[in-house]
Amino acid sequence: MMKRVSGAAATAAKCLLAAAAVGAITAPAFAQEVETVTVTAERYSENEQNVPLSVATLSGDQLDAIYQSGEDIKAIANNLPDVYAESSNGRVAPRFYIRGLGNTDFDLADSQPVSIIMDGVVEENTVLKSAPIYDQADVEVSRGPQGTLFGRNTTAGVIKFTSKAPTSTLDDYFTASYGELGSTMVEGAAGDGLSDTLSFRVSGQWVHRDNYIDNGYTGVNNALGGYDEEAARAQLLYQPTDNFSMLLNVNGWSLSGTAAVFRANIMGPGNNRINSNYVWDKVWFDGGFVRRRSRTIRRCTTPGVRV
Repeated sequence: MMKRVSGAAATAAKCLLAAAAVGAITAPAFAQEVETVTVTAERYSENEQNVPLSVATLSGDQLDAIYQSGEDIKAIANNLPDVYAESSNGRVAPRFYIRGLGNTDFDLADSQPVSIIMDGVVEENTVLKSAPIYDQADVEVSRGPQGTLFGRNTTAGVIKFTSKAPTSTLDDYFTASYGELGSTMVEGAAGDGLSDTLSFRVSGQWVHRDNYIDNGYTGVNNALGGYDEEAARAQLLYQPTDNFSMLLNVNGWSLSGTAAVFRANIMGPGNNRINSNYVWDKVWFDGGFVRRRSRTIRRCTTPGVRV
């Protein structure tokens, strides 16, 4: 005996069958779009999906886009969740925060709870943490604490940069950009194999900006705000077998420029609105000049009394 199905029930059954069919068709396509990201958060390479840690990554192409205008290392904080960076010294001595945890003290001798690691080397000194970012393979952020794997001063976490390594085939690039205030960035790299077991890679970057801030105190125009930064890296990779490799990495970096420019009295009391005292391209800076007041000490001598 056949039972008749009501119109509403039949419509619901058709919808379920259609949804199942669509899911069966699209599921394989969706699975193919998932990208495998390999990280070294536990000190060896593995799939990010299998890492029991809170990790964020950026690829080399993403880093190239971020730093294509010659930004300093702090620019990474705008593109990674839970990461913030600031500096009281312009392009040097950054202070990093992960999940709000960091050290606000700008003393160069102070340790920070966010560790910066460049090609496996801990950049413990605050100035070294501001090394330029160029020719990078990727960056990983392992949110803290990370003391078990990376040692001291990693309470907040670790930011780990990895440079592009030498390869046995020719790999090179060149890029340049120019913008306002004479902002210029030139960057390039080249690498190739020297033999079956030996390969090299050299890379470099030059960043420049003109002085654009007038000093009203001294009357000198275009006195502050500019910088010149040069950096270079040379790598030599020796890999006789698949199970053994040795990498020699030499870096150089030079920076000449103005520290961060601070402006006083540009906000009114009780509000956060900028007032008329703010002029973006002019400050009054005494350059550390100290006015000394001299005074004359008169000495007199009386018999039997020495002053």
